[in-house]
Amino acid sequence: MPFSKTPLGKALVPALGAVLAWLSAAQAAPPPTSLAQALFDQGTFFLGFYYNGPAPLPSFRELRRLYQPQLDQACASSKDRCGYEQAHRVLEDIIQKLGDPFTRFVGARELEDARRYEQGLGPVAPRIGVWARETPKGLVVVESFPGEPAFEAGLRRGDLITSLAGQPATLAKLEELETLATPRSGVTLATPRSGGTAQNPFPLTYSRQGTSQSVNLTARVAQETMQPRYELLGKVAYLKVYHFYNSPQFSVAERIYEAARRAESAGAKGMILDLRDALTGYDVEALLAAGAFIPKAGFIYDWRFQGLDETVTLENGQVFSQREGQEREPERAVPNPYQAKLPLVVLVNRYTVNSAEMLAYFLQAAGRAKVVGEPTAGALGVSGDAEGPLISGDFISVSSLRMRALDQTPFPLKVTPDVLLPEDLEALSRGRDLVLEKALELLK
Repeated sequence: MPFSKTPLGKALVPALGAVLAWLSAAQAAPPPTSLAQALFDQGTFFLGFYYNGPAPLPSFRELRRLYQPQLDQACASSKDRCGYEQAHRVLEDIIQKLGDPFTRFVGARELEDARRYEQGLGPVAPRIGVWARETPKGLVVVESFPGEPAFEAGLRRGDLITSLAGQPATLAKLEELETLATPRSGVTLATPRSGGTAQNPFPLTYSRQGTSQSVNLTARVAQETMQPRYELLGKVAYLKVYHFYNSPQFSVAERIYEAARRAESAGAKGMILDLRDALTGYDVEALLAAGAFIPKAGFIYDWRFQGLDETVTLENGQVFSQREGQEREPERAVPNPYQAKLPLVVLVNRYTVNSAEMLAYFLQAAGRAKVVGEPTAGALGVSGDAEGPLISGDFISVSSLRMRALDQTPFPLKVTPDVLLPEDLEALSRGRDLVLEKALELLK
């Protein structure tokens, strides 16, 4: 999920200057001759006007000149019936060539998921409640969410799903079966506290260290299953964090402070913060969360299209922001700040993205935590909140904000762990989480 600067309500509104620039560009160009042309014009504008990420990208006028022949070729057989899908493919090609994981298309369902994450809820669509990696042998479960169908049926991290509805287990097959549980009436599948349940159970077979078991599962809409999960592993506190969204009703940062206080009260000898597979969220929430372990941190936003900088700082459980030429203003705070002193290890992998990368970076840069795992996704030094929505109903997220440290040095693009340890799915399917084992070893 790429929305890292501000809540979605603000993220969907472009800056006034950008709107005026877009209108000016539109007035200077002939009217579009197809839906594809209209989407292409809008998408290339957002990319060329806003982009401020690490990759080189020309202006929107140059983008149009370079890629118009590709669109014309895609529409050659469609004529006036050339629709959004042809332009979408061309825009996707531009984005893929950037190689920037933050800049991407986002569909309506992902937008709705983000709104639910803000409330501490799970995704909008019915699901069985696992994250899994596809291997030649099947799907290795990397997360089984308590309170959801798979967990209730006994599936746990490390289990190998071998068949779904009598067919080989693949991510595509799992998505197909979960999609069968989706109502056809629209995107919003559940009110914030409802639990829309599907009526299409299917058999699933999984193996745990060589022992095979079969269960019947019915996908349903997840409720409070994306909130941080705390437990004690002997004398070590363990906290799994899934994202960094927040709202007036729910705060990931506050849950992290609570877990840090709880760990020290329980006499824990150390704490593991597991950010593997963690989604993004809001930068301020990630910075605020760092205050559970360090007294100060911060960053600078480079607002290229506004010609301004914004300095964001953390001080003892409170975040402040200051635009160039303006007074410093309070941004976010926790009601009862608490700074834990216990030893800390942070776990990351290649799927730890953006705001989750930021928290790992703040703690590592301060010398407060050892980071173990794989280099992260590579969306650490960028952010954005002024792009889209597109006329096709999609949202285009663009790296419009470049981030610098308070000493003016650029953020790295990814977090490089202190202890490099790649994900080993074969070991995990045998019951061994090697990255977690290394973290426990370090805390001894």
